[in-house]
Amino acid sequence: MKEKKFYLNIILTVVVSYILIKFIDNYRYFFNIINLLFSLLTPFVIAFVIAYIFNPIIIFLEKNLRFKRIQSLLFTYGLLLIIIITSIVFTVPIILNNIIDIINQTPLYIDKTQVFLIEIGQSLKNIDPNTLKDIGDSIMESLPKLSTLFAGYLGQIFNTTFSVGKFIIQFILAFVICFYILLEKEDFLLFTKKTVYVVLGKRYGDFTLEVCSTLNSNIGKYFSGKLLDSFIVGVLSSIGLYFIKSQYALLFGTLMGFMNLIPYFGPFIGIATVFLINLFYNPIIALLSLIYLLLVQQIEVAVIEPKIVGGQLGLSPFLTIMAVTVGGGFFGIPGMILSVPIIGVIKIYIVKFVEYKYKDIK
Repeated sequence: MKEKKFYLNIILTVVVSYILIKFIDNYRYFFNIINLLFSLLTPFVIAFVIAYIFNPIIIFLEKNLRFKRIQSLLFTYGLLLIIIITSIVFTVPIILNNIIDIINQTPLYIDKTQVFLIEIGQSLKNIDPNTLKDIGDSIMESLPKLSTLFAGYLGQIFNTTFSVGKFIIQFILAFVICFYILLEKEDFLLFTKKTVYVVLGKRYGDFTLEVCSTLNSNIGKYFSGKLLDSFIVGVLSSIGLYFIKSQYALLFGTLMGFMNLIPYFGPFIGIATVFLINLFYNPIIALLSLIYLLLVQQIEVAVIEPKIVGGQLGLSPFLTIMAVTVGGGFFGIPGMILSVPIIGVIKIYIVKFVEYKYKDIK
């Protein structure tokens, strides 16, 4: 019996070693399969995110207006269609024209920056001219490289996350999947629950469903609240920038709303972008834009977010920044947005585990 077990362990070790060697030798092939799998699952992930957003609306219509499920879905989808068409007609052309104009003006921005640096160099006459020349030459050489690097980096993020044609198809498919998820959500949840118990048993099944329930609650509340919070920030930013006479007010307001979804980094990236581009046109307007957007952020942090989103899942700034960095590194912008509630749930169970073990030690 022991000999059989010994030989079985040897065979198992050889098989596992062979599989690992083959995996290492053909890692690109396996990574391509994983990427393909992620690509195929993307519409389903988007569908579940949309379902999180739509579910409170569906519940409200059914409870308060006595709508049937199909009526609630048709009403919600119809309302969304009206919003999309309105956005396309009134806002999308303006935003696209603003983006095109910024791209066309980029060489002018670089020229103005160079002139500004030359003027600074001329005002610093007491410093050794050769030193100034070397510094100036280094900056001049780096500007085109930095702009190219920045444009390439942004392009890489948005190409990875929002590949236009592919993303549109996935998005449309996600709405179709979301429709059926919400239409049959009770049956879907019941079947999932039964499957978990069959596969994992009673003990681990209870734990898995508890984790899923906590994750569902945290992601649903956080994501829905953060969307509404960011929408308000975007509207306030657009209106304020318009009255300040900022360049590209609608585009910058949309940018501020979108960047507000990304904790810590997002708002500051948005504010810096608005300030720098306005600086090329009118320094006073740039300064007013900076002050106004900082004020909006303070109102958002102190008033809007606590009322709508609630607490930040008990995450410290360190954990939040780590979550955003890791999530963005693996999954782009969606990873940045969803990483915070997911890490928040993981933290809840790690703290529970540590406290439980600590009691045993004491």
